[in-house]
Amino acid sequence: MRNGFLKNTLLVGVLGFVLVNLVGCAGNVKPEPTAVVVEKSAPAPVPEVKSPVKPPVDPIIPEAVPQARAPIPVASSNATASLVSQARAQYQAKNYQGAIAIAERALRIDRRAPDVYLILAQSYMQLANPQVALQFVQQGIRYAQAGTDLAQTLMQVRDSLQK
Repeated sequence: MRNGFLKNTLLVGVLGFVLVNLVGCAGNVKPEPTAVVVEKSAPAPVPEVKSPVKPPVDPIIPEAVPQARAPIPVASSNATASLVSQARAQYQAKNYQGAIAIAERALRIDRRAPDVYLILAQSYMQLANPQVALQFVQQGIRYAQAGTDLAQTLMQVRDSLQK
């Protein structure tokens, strides 16, 4: 009898354990999510776009005013002038590579400075590179104001390169 009592007790214990675990697991079940209902609304009204009313105006065509060069900001021209002075000093000291390096820095500031092109052309002439010198002198002539000493010097350098 004792054996049957132990079996029943053990059976009740195992069943109780299983039941407790099932109830514990059932508590962790998440409910099914409910579907989100999006109600359709009427589309937003599109505002009317009215074209602007232009008053009648007689077309006036301004006369074209030729300009030799675009105005250069003062800071740029001061920086360029300083670099031109440094490059000229290097050229006079027969440091042609140094003159070229400084003149190229000046070109990065002002691409339309004809005096920079003159220094480059003269430096490349001294380094026996007439093709490059001619390219720089021609570019300088494009930007030089006609009739100035600088324009005449550039043309003299060009003429000496083309001989």
